[in-house]
Amino acid sequence: MIIKFLFSGPEGDIPLGKDDLVTPFKITPSENHPFLTLCDYFESIKGFILKDNGIALSYVLSERLGEGIDFSGITRILIRSEKHGTLYHLASVEIFADGQSSKLAVSTAVSEKGKAWVEHEYDMLNFLDKTFNLSYLPKPYFRGSVECHAGTRQEFLSMFLTEWFEDYHEWHLAIDEEEKKQKICIWDQKKGHRFASREEAFEIIRQGSKILTLFYDTRNFSQIYPWHHAAGDFVVRNRNGVIDTKLTTVRNYEPFMVFESQSDINPMVAIIYFFLNMTIKMRLDKLDGVGEVVWAGDFCVEAATRGFFEALRIMEDESRYHLGKLEDLLLLLKAFSREELGRLFFSVLDFYGQEDPGDFSAIKINLESHVNQLYQVLQGFHL
Repeated sequence: MIIKFLFSGPEGDIPLGKDDLVTPFKITPSENHPFLTLCDYFESIKGFILKDNGIALSYVLSERLGEGIDFSGITRILIRSEKHGTLYHLASVEIFADGQSSKLAVSTAVSEKGKAWVEHEYDMLNFLDKTFNLSYLPKPYFRGSVECHAGTRQEFLSMFLTEWFEDYHEWHLAIDEEEKKQKICIWDQKKGHRFASREEAFEIIRQGSKILTLFYDTRNFSQIYPWHHAAGDFVVRNRNGVIDTKLTTVRNYEPFMVFESQSDINPMVAIIYFFLNMTIKMRLDKLDGVGEVVWAGDFCVEAATRGFFEALRIMEDESRYHLGKLEDLLLLLKAFSREELGRLFFSVLDFYGQEDPGDFSAIKINLESHVNQLYQVLQGFHL
């Protein structure tokens, strides 16, 4: 079995030499670990995926590649460092076995805060996978802890293994300098960054809204939240003109914070607030992923509305909508005047202010035009 350690780069894999592997491992992008090296990080991932003679990994391979393919058939493993964040580190693991290959993801945490996040994230992914059985989130496989030693010192790394979304790319709002317009820029790591077409941009927002709505529970109001485009939570793939969107992470799954008491909330009111909040959040990003908070174009409103109702129709067909007829919800939304829609948004402004001051400023500036746009979209919308 051949095992290689690599860095993932926009122009392909970057092999690591001995000098690279002895460099300090970074806890965060700007902070070195006091004694762990990059080699320790890679070796820990190797030990994690091959633990217990590959029993857990064999199960994953048989599920992904077919029965009869297991640990004994592995010929090569490529472990790539993909991303270092403030809470966790992401690596891809490409496994070659019996003439086939499967790519997986390993999330690793070192800090106590990061370890708590890893445990929580895995539990959320596992719960949603078992509850909804949808393919929009990375499928979780197993988790564990790896002990690293450096002389008399030791460190425990928390890890979990999930599905890797191959050829899906992060995206962010950016300025097309040639046309002097704001567009969605897809961070294609293989072919280079490129601006999305109008169709792609609409589909990214529509499908993202559909995904979030499909995971909404109309009975207890639980939902995937928080999420943010600035964090790169949604990724996109365009394969032969077919656009597909996935959600890479789940930070929490509970009712929207504005509801302090579930027992006093009308389920129809709850889903309306879910929808209104989603139309706002779908328009927020940071320029190029790291700059100032920016507000996406009006196309987002119709795209989010279409995704929302498309998901609800699926839920209705699967008998998990639980709110009567879908047409009644649309009629209720259509019945709101511009002023009434504005008051609904105004009632949650304090929540946005507490959640993120930067987002709050952008929301306040653009709220009136957003209300007008949403009103127009709803009035012309048909199931």
